[in-house]
Amino acid sequence: MNIANLLTLLRICMIPLAGYMFYISAFKLAAAVFFAACFTDVLDGFLARRLNLVTDVGKLLDPLADKGMQLTVLISLAFCGRMPFAAVVIVLLKELLMFFGGLFLYRKKIVVSANWYGKAATVLIAACVMSVLLFYEKMSPALLFTVQWLPVLAAIFAFLLYFRSFMLTVREGKLQ
Repeated sequence: MNIANLLTLLRICMIPLAGYMFYISAFKLAAAVFFAACFTDVLDGFLARRLNLVTDVGKLLDPLADKGMQLTVLISLAFCGRMPFAAVVIVLLKELLMFFGGLFLYRKKIVVSANWYGKAATVLIAACVMSVLLFYEKMSPALLFTVQWLPVLAAIFAFLLYFRSFMLTVREGKLQ
């Protein structure tokens, strides 16, 4: 256990807190919890790499904390009417495919690490969430549509690039 892993555990504890903030319609507090989770994600990654604190536990828990928070907030936004359910379902399906694909590859002793396009999609989703939480009432319908669907397109793009990488792995004969 180290500071990076403790920050990851803190993020995991923030997931139900974020859900509760939506339940009581405290959108600004939900935004604060989500922002704190994003900040601690960046901080724990920085500390883990900078101080050589990367652990197997961290490699397992960090993406679970990230996706857990992301999906909790997106689903909550959909139930509050601030995000289209279809957009959330697409992101959820992408994450499930990535999870099961990663599990399949892991069993074949192949580890797929995050790439810039996956990180870019994550940043866009975070920006979308913060924008919708803080400025929903002030957005024009066209801007709101863009803010809600651009991260979905980024997630699809990232998935397609990961899938392409998977297919190249298959073609190279690395999967037996």
